[in-house]
Amino acid sequence: MERQQPRVPAVCPPGFQGRYTVVRGDTMFIIAQRFRTTLPALVAANPHIPDPNMIFPGDVLCVPGAVPFPCCVVLEPVGGMPPSRTGVAFAHIDQLGTQAVGFLASLPLPSAFGNYDIYVGEALIPGINGFGNQLFRISRDPPAWAGYVSLPAAASLTPDTRVVVRPANSVSGVSGPVILEASLLGCQR
Repeated sequence: MERQQPRVPAVCPPGFQGRYTVVRGDTMFIIAQRFRTTLPALVAANPHIPDPNMIFPGDVLCVPGAVPFPCCVVLEPVGGMPPSRTGVAFAHIDQLGTQAVGFLASLPLPSAFGNYDIYVGEALIPGINGFGNQLFRISRDPPAWAGYVSLPAAASLTPDTRVVVRPANSVSGVSGPVILEASLLGCQR
């Protein structure tokens, strides 16, 4: 029996960031669900697969708007922040199968930016909204802050998602300016 040669696209359509290599047991439907896209969109993005019901381990698929998981981006200082103030955002699928972003940042106390007492990490998905959560202090000197945002099942991270950190006031609910940010476009493989 002759072994199927893996089929690999020469290029992916514009706006398609992720590539996925098929493993045993995969179907186009399962892959579409995993990457939270529609089956028709996945099929349309992969014209090099003539029969979407026949995919094989090793085939490479273009995934519409996918963020390759896991991925990590550096959060860059914004608005005159010193370059030593930085952080990272880690986009991944958590233990429950939910898309999530973890944050770790090296920052002074939030009060250094005004009447703020906490930091918030947010994933800002264009056309949907932002999902955020409080960052907690994890060391004393220098201060470091960490937190985690788990997205609801109806939302998906996209390559143009911005991940940001900003100070906030936990009593008044007022948020300060973005002080660290990155785009998940940096999540290239």
